[in-house]
Amino acid sequence: MSSFLLSLVALSVIGSINPNGFAVQIYLLSTAKPTIRALTFALGEYVALWIAGLLIAWGMTQVLEQFLNSLSKSIYILHLFVGIALLIVGWNATKLLRFSTTTQHPRSLKPLHTFWLGFSIVAIETPTALPHVAALKHMVDAHLSTPTFILLWTLYDLIFVLPLLIFISVYFLLNDKAINYLAKFYYRINIWLPKILPLALMGIGFVLIINSFIHLSK
Repeated sequence: MSSFLLSLVALSVIGSINPNGFAVQIYLLSTAKPTIRALTFALGEYVALWIAGLLIAWGMTQVLEQFLNSLSKSIYILHLFVGIALLIVGWNATKLLRFSTTTQHPRSLKPLHTFWLGFSIVAIETPTALPHVAALKHMVDAHLSTPTFILLWTLYDLIFVLPLLIFISVYFLLNDKAINYLAKFYYRINIWLPKILPLALMGIGFVLIINSFIHLSK
């Protein structure tokens, strides 16, 4: 159980590295009335991930119950192809994926609009966010009870938005000086992410390939 929880925490920490969310949060903290805007933005991201995660998990459960159990080892053939695809994407990540250092500024800074901005960013990204999908798959495979599943997913989501809340805390401590520090942090993230992401994708792909070979050879 401890390894299960540690893996969920690790996936949540990886998933919390969200340059788009970081950029918007730093911008919101540089505006007038930053606290309420930054909090509603973080709340929007949290609510979106919570809802999207439960919907994806429900879909995974339905698929597993209706199809995968009858396909036996075919799921590991799927893992093999996904692993190969991740290796290819990881190797060519710098060509296939675009890393932008520009920030999309919201047109409206009303709290309701910043909430929906956070909500929309996460709602769009979650279905293709590998750490979140992997965490949900891990939880579905564990056959948790519904209350336990919801509790763990709620805690997972809290870890996901923790960096945004830390940004707000830094702003409270340093006020306007925090913007420079957070901007430098965001710059470093954009420098290192294109270097780390290809390795992470290839690492996940390699694990899936090895896992598929192990189960297919039995």
